[in-house]
Amino acid sequence: MPNHPNIIGIIPARYESSRLAGKMLADICGKPLIQRVWENAVKATTLRRVIIATDDYRIANVCDAIGAEYLITPPKIQSGTDRIAFAYEYFMDYADIIVNIQGDEPLIEPEIIDKLCTAFCNSDADVGTLVKRIDSDKDLEDDSVVKVVLKADGTALYFSRHPVPFVRDTNKKKWLQSQLFWKHIGVYAYTREALMQFVELPVSPLELTEKLEQLRLMEQGAKYLCVETKSDLIGVDTPEDLERVRKIICG
Repeated sequence: MPNHPNIIGIIPARYESSRLAGKMLADICGKPLIQRVWENAVKATTLRRVIIATDDYRIANVCDAIGAEYLITPPKIQSGTDRIAFAYEYFMDYADIIVNIQGDEPLIEPEIIDKLCTAFCNSDADVGTLVKRIDSDKDLEDDSVVKVVLKADGTALYFSRHPVPFVRDTNKKKWLQSQLFWKHIGVYAYTREALMQFVELPVSPLELTEKLEQLRLMEQGAKYLCVETKSDLIGVDTPEDLERVRKIICG
């Protein structure tokens, strides 16, 4: 990897959502959710450029209003990673690293993005991502909270919606006292090669089983560097998530 890599950020912003329709435009203290994410992303000093990749003109209208660079992508694109790859190829911006910043993470901080990019640049990993220690039984049991098992070198061994590892011969209520569990936060830094490989590969068996797109590359042997954050990020997937975020930002 170059000593001074060329890094861009792309924010996939799909309008439709099964649990919270139009969530990208949901108001958070006077600003749409997507604006909150973009404003934090453009403050990251490691990113040369930030692009919003959306499938809907209503989100594009917000981008015009706030001065954000954007691209309207085909609605048939399903995954966020496929969407950022489409935008990357469209702009022909041959960055060394492409950061996928989730459009539903309004609490993302520029410092977190910079920490991920810096660690990734100093590694030989194919993909970098964020993890946070799980400290509640609720998160441990919630299948919308993705878990990751780490190797000794801080790279991912496996991602799952199930609580992993399984702590045998221990009451589940005591699992958090006997074992470290990690929550995966879906912000990714890809090398150009890894991103292009992702879109060329078919959906993999494990990806289909767990409904986790990161398993597509992992099944092919890709190395995922996991960078710890202590920040309590909340991906907005439900009305309850939205209210939690509003309370944090609005006070």
